[in-house]
Amino acid sequence: MNKDFIDESAALEATVLEYMTAFMRGDVSAVLATYAEDGVLMAPIGPAFEGKKQLAEVYPGMFNAVDFNLVPKVTEVLQTSCDWGFVRTATEGTQTDKASGDTQPAKYLELFLLRKSENGVWQIARYNTTQISPEA
Repeated sequence: MNKDFIDESAALEATVLEYMTAFMRGDVSAVLATYAEDGVLMAPIGPAFEGKKQLAEVYPGMFNAVDFNLVPKVTEVLQTSCDWGFVRTATEGTQTDKASGDTQPAKYLELFLLRKSENGVWQIARYNTTQISPEA
């Protein structure tokens, strides 16, 4: 762990935006690249998915079932130490069920907890997303 505390808020935000861009493309490999090896996804679709092995199993199913057309808005970035920080986002747009072709408005609130890896790269350690009413 580094002893110096250099503000890397821009790098935290860039990691989250890199994840969101990959997510909107449905790019499993690029999504997984933003996660730490022990990264955890806590989503409204079920239990927590822990570690890259589980994440590699869940994301293809999501992308095969739903086409996401969402725009993220970063609402807060805070680096809490030299190797931990969080980013909060509000994301909205539409999502289309690929089986039925049904498109619905979608709105999510997300919290990303990021950890700096030993090689100096910020990665998603924990990601919590919750879907809210499009009217909210």
